[in-house]
Amino acid sequence: MLLFRKRTKPRARCIVIEETATAGPDAPPAARVGSRSGARARKRVAMCAVAFIAAYAALAGRLAVVSFGGEKAAAGSTAVAVAADRPEIVDRNGILLATNLPVIALEIAGADVWDAEETAASLGRILPDLDEAALAAKLKDRRYVEAAADLTPAQQEAVFALGLPGVRFSPRVRRFYPQGALAAHVVGHTEAGRGGVMGLERALEDQGSLSPLAAALDLRVQQALEEELAAAAAEHGAEAAFGAVMDVDSGEIVALASLPDFDPNAPGAAPADHRRNRAVYDRYELGSAFKAFTAAAALEAGVAQESSTYDARGRLKVADRWIDDFHGENRVLTFSEVLQHSSNIGAARMAADLGAERQRATLSALGLLDPLPIELHERRAPEQPRKWGPVENATISFGHGISVTPLHLLAAYAAVVNGGVNRPPTFLRRDAPVEGRRVFSERVSAVMRRALRRVVTDGTASKAEAAGYFPIGKTATADKVAAGGYDTGSRIATFVGAFPGYAPRYAVLITLDNPKPSLKTFGYATAGWNAAPAFSRFTARAAPLLGVAPVSEATALAGFYRGYASASAAAEQGGAP
Repeated sequence: MLLFRKRTKPRARCIVIEETATAGPDAPPAARVGSRSGARARKRVAMCAVAFIAAYAALAGRLAVVSFGGEKAAAGSTAVAVAADRPEIVDRNGILLATNLPVIALEIAGADVWDAEETAASLGRILPDLDEAALAAKLKDRRYVEAAADLTPAQQEAVFALGLPGVRFSPRVRRFYPQGALAAHVVGHTEAGRGGVMGLERALEDQGSLSPLAAALDLRVQQALEEELAAAAAEHGAEAAFGAVMDVDSGEIVALASLPDFDPNAPGAAPADHRRNRAVYDRYELGSAFKAFTAAAALEAGVAQESSTYDARGRLKVADRWIDDFHGENRVLTFSEVLQHSSNIGAARMAADLGAERQRATLSALGLLDPLPIELHERRAPEQPRKWGPVENATISFGHGISVTPLHLLAAYAAVVNGGVNRPPTFLRRDAPVEGRRVFSERVSAVMRRALRRVVTDGTASKAEAAGYFPIGKTATADKVAAGGYDTGSRIATFVGAFPGYAPRYAVLITLDNPKPSLKTFGYATAGWNAAPAFSRFTARAAPLLGVAPVSEATALAGFYRGYASASAAAEQGGAP
């Protein structure tokens, strides 16, 4: 019987499978039995097919994992997804500053390699930057190695053709900076496992949005600034150079540079010192630029007028200190002449009339005593004197005894010339106006614009002139602080100005770190000989890019007078426009 079943069951199944198509409820009993057997057979076949497909899919999936990165690549897939979600950064005109780029990395599982030296040699013929000896040593130790972080399609094809065991391709997302070193200190960079570590990349960590980040930067202006800073640093042998451009009405930083710089695509290739943003992090005693704050504060307090005079003959003794002028006029100076000839003595006398309390209150209102409320995390607080007595009152009036960052100086200067309103600087594009804080009246700001114009026409900044734009500004040259005092052989040279001077739209700071005297500068290394000319060249390039057209002298003079006259009339009527 058993033999009969083994022989007849397969035949019955074959016959029944053919008959089941016609076996209905009226079919003979034998046919109905065959139909039930056929249904069971089809179920078994289907189950086998499903099992086979599942096994094949699992095998194919495993093969894909092994081929394209193995266990390590699979574990890193979450990090890739996070990187892919990082929003882009663009400049104010939509030009790309930072984006995500899909790449293929080459990894090697040393445990799967048959011949370490052959593998290293074969890959070395395709990857010219590969250290074959170092790779072979790691593979011999059965280590998991990343041989290349970014393969070109041609390299990937060539490596694939080798058919080397243990070699794997790992899909990744890399942060890419298409502008290279341009605006690197503002854009910043990322690090694996840490995200953004400086600049706007660091600010993105706080944003929590996937929308592109629109920077206030204008790359056209940024390039002009960097090129002029580099040219000035090379011409005058400076150790470093930095500068910035600020919209005086919105507070937007449309350009900021710190040289030497770095490429954020390979930040580790540059010394750490090159990655430091000197314009927002370093603190300096920025010297005579502070005379503009002293003069404006004295006007605002009513202790000075445009017609005021100051005795700058000889030397001035304050407590146990003597104050001198660098190139003294040795005469009585008018209010504007104190700025024109950058008289330390005149500024100290103004500050004495103002008093330490009001001086400190004005600098505080200008934001010169606190960290700037900017988006960059590498901002730094100013360094104030421990006490604010008569000596400090005098030295701070001409920019000594207090250390601030260059961006502090620029933002405060903008408030002096823009009508008297301090607006916090920002590295993000502002689509709505910012009210700001009024520090000086319109009348005081108008007087200061006139006085600062004379610094260019008849004072220390004659080389800052830019035809058609009638710039205003102030030179500042300060000895660097050294142990026990100052190093008279090392200096910071700065010009801070604005254009167009009769109705300022942009404030500009140019600073050279330790420029050297030369025959061309007649042995001088002061700001009037190096920073001021750089400002002039930059303004001539940047103004057209920013939509500022040159005007005639008559138009400019009318602008200087109109601003002054309207403000004066309003003041006489008991109001400030």
